[in-house]
Amino acid sequence: MTIWIGRIEPSMWFEGAWWQEILPDGVRLAVLSLGVRRLLQEDLERAHAQILEKVEQLDAEGVDVINVGGSPVVTVHGRAGHERLIKEIGARTSRPFVTALQAEVEAIRAVGGRHVLIASPYPIAQTEKRAGILAEEGLEVTAHDSLDIERTRVIAVLDPDVVARQAIDLARANPDGDVIYMPCGSLPVVSAIDRIEAETGRPVVTCVQAQVHACLVRAGYNQPIHGYGRLLRELGEGVAV
Repeated sequence: MTIWIGRIEPSMWFEGAWWQEILPDGVRLAVLSLGVRRLLQEDLERAHAQILEKVEQLDAEGVDVINVGGSPVVTVHGRAGHERLIKEIGARTSRPFVTALQAEVEAIRAVGGRHVLIASPYPIAQTEKRAGILAEEGLEVTAHDSLDIERTRVIAVLDPDVVARQAIDLARANPDGDVIYMPCGSLPVVSAIDRIEAETGRPVVTCVQAQVHACLVRAGYNQPIHGYGRLLRELGEGVAV
């Protein structure tokens, strides 16, 4: 049986290659894009305004679970706006759904994270906003670092070694952090998750990996997936949403 994930993609630079690398056989994507090019307020607001229409389209197509990607998009109006969005999505579909922020927070908690290190490609202000939102969700941000990149296209073609080095250096400089969180679905990091975990001794939560995890849990898939960190390796071990 095929599981269909209805993915609302924030970036115009499709993140599908990293999803397809992780997804097990029998799980497929139906994708609609919000077309974000730059991590600027006006671009994020324009994308946010399209979300409910995309949810209705995916609901009509009969996907098994709906994923609203892009933490900067779903939280563009802050935590209260995100909570309002969740209610509005729930009013338009009876299917299981998850936003990027929900998936990332669930993933951090699933690996026992309490003191979060954020290794981010985002502009500094966007990373600081992400830290504030995690704090509102009850997570302590111990430290954060930004590559300060505005365009999603530039993020998508970063060298994975550069991405991994940022996370490893941040972890070594901050021994009190117990989980490394790497936001942005455009970030080419899924192939480096195991390396970062091995070199730092900390679990890693990335945007794509966390959303794959959240979608599979909601679709009833409970088999471990190896090669992409502790979160997916422990899939099915007492996970609840």
